[in-house]
Amino acid sequence: MLRVLICVSVLAVPLSANAFTGADLNKLCTKTDIASRSACGAYIEGAADGVFNTIDAIGGTTGPRVGQYFCLPPDARSQQLTDAVRKFIAENPNAASFNASTAVSLGLGKAFPCKGATN
Repeated sequence: MLRVLICVSVLAVPLSANAFTGADLNKLCTKTDIASRSACGAYIEGAADGVFNTIDAIGGTTGPRVGQYFCLPPDARSQQLTDAVRKFIAENPNAASFNASTAVSLGLGKAFPCKGATN
């Protein structure tokens, strides 16, 4: 019986391995329960942190540089980040099909551009 459960689980994984899209993130962020709101904010903050760390690893973030998507103010709040990303997705319908982390990067870049950035 255990082997059957393992086989079914292995077969189900490829069916559920779809990318988390901008539309999925937006849908999560529209929910009002505490768990969904926390997950939304955590995803956006995590994606923003991941992008920041990637850019830091390839050239630094001490100032505006080519490829630096956004410059968050030190006092930015989670809700501000969420609002910025949701606004970007609403104003750019094709962003709903983007990978969610791409939508986060672009949304934050629109709301929090780096001064003097060339991108």
